[in-house]
Amino acid sequence: MRQQRKEKDRRITVLIITICAMMTFPILMIPVGLRESTPPGVLVGRAYADAYPYSDQEEEKLVEDWALAANTSDTVDPDTDPASDTTVDPEVTSDPNADPTVEPDATGEDDPIDPNEPDEPDEPDMPVQTVDPETGRVLIEVGEGEAAVDESYIDETAQREKKYADLMTAQIIQTYDDSDLPIEMLDTSAFIPTDEQFFIKTTKTILKENPNMDAVTVASIARSTEVTRVAKGDTWSLIRTKDGVEGYVLTASLSVEPVFNEINRTVWVDASGLKLRSEPNTNCEVIKELKRWTRLHCSGISNDQWYKVTLDDGTEGYVYVSYTTRKAPPTPTPKPTPTPKGKKSSGSGGKTKKGNSNPPPKITGVNGESIVNIAKSMLGVDYVWCGESKGGVDCSGLVVYCYRQVGLGVPHQSNSIKTRGTGVSRSELTLGDVIVYDLKGGDGVADHVAIYAGNGQVIHASSSKDAVVYGRLDMGTILTYRRFIRS
Repeated sequence: MRQQRKEKDRRITVLIITICAMMTFPILMIPVGLRESTPPGVLVGRAYADAYPYSDQEEEKLVEDWALAANTSDTVDPDTDPASDTTVDPEVTSDPNADPTVEPDATGEDDPIDPNEPDEPDEPDMPVQTVDPETGRVLIEVGEGEAAVDESYIDETAQREKKYADLMTAQIIQTYDDSDLPIEMLDTSAFIPTDEQFFIKTTKTILKENPNMDAVTVASIARSTEVTRVAKGDTWSLIRTKDGVEGYVLTASLSVEPVFNEINRTVWVDASGLKLRSEPNTNCEVIKELKRWTRLHCSGISNDQWYKVTLDDGTEGYVYVSYTTRKAPPTPTPKPTPTPKGKKSSGSGGKTKKGNSNPPPKITGVNGESIVNIAKSMLGVDYVWCGESKGGVDCSGLVVYCYRQVGLGVPHQSNSIKTRGTGVSRSELTLGDVIVYDLKGGDGVADHVAIYAGNGQVIHASSSKDAVVYGRLDMGTILTYRRFIRS
């Protein structure tokens, strides 16, 4: 009787432990389910299905150790067969009418209970296979086992929502001032440093001390002026002019491309082989090369650097401003008509005077005024290579001739004149000073000289015009200004 009660208590204990385990395990898995927004049972089931994939083929049936007794019912163990036990009382064990509630007689003794004898294990239930309709995999119920949950079973949308769940979000609204201009939302310390070239595309742009229209005005910048952007904010930019002045302007007032102001102007080419380009930069296609004194009709100018021009034949393009002049080409001085052979011209001894018919120069002493007067008397004289007389001169020959008339010697070579005399600055220029040019540009070698005549003009012997003519002071790259007459 006590053995039956003990067996009953043991079964109840096992049942309670099983029920507690089945209730506790889902509770422990609740955080996993909440974290991944997926039921824990499904997660564990999918993990089990991944470890043990379902197959339609019949798998080998494994028999557990605890199932051997059930599967070997046809085999009798002599140690456990009552019929083979010679120590069992047949009257007690074989009496079907015996009352189990009646205690045995005094002469009989109950079987002793060995406390060290292990309990017989209960037969656990086999797991039930359930197929997940979403994945087609076999699932297990919670509490049947433990398995790692692979990340691939987590819903991707839920994972993305979790990824950004802790981030603070805000809606940015651009505000405007009373003039309907955007207000900068970044502090100047947060501006992004840059080093970019831009052009002002608005008229009379105001340069501010701070990125605010109420700030102090630093300067006013003309349209099409080239500037350097130093830093960039949200709606304002910090820029620097060529003069080194820095300040803030609205980013909307800047343009990457050159900005042209409309003009209606006629200019002439003042250089040999000026390139007409397809765009206002030196990296683009060259349409053609223009000869000196080619007339150009200008419709726009950018940053005082580029003209947008149209030729007389309708060709359009861009040229550099510094190689043009607004002054019309001078009218060539007519050469005297040669005297026919066999006849003598009055006062000429039968010789024809070559060069010009200018009156003799007025020489007031060794000074710049005398040099300029002598140079004027040479206007129209033919350009002759290595010449240094009224019969013909080249550029350095004209300088040699003029200074010789006042008793001063100058070398007959442009690159030699570059290092002679005394160098002066542009602001110190005075009549008679010699200007040394590098017309070919880039090599620093002097290839042309001229005499300063005042008012931004020079007198020089031009090979392209084949005569001594007036010219602009800035007709080419200037290397130096030389003075040969001491004050």
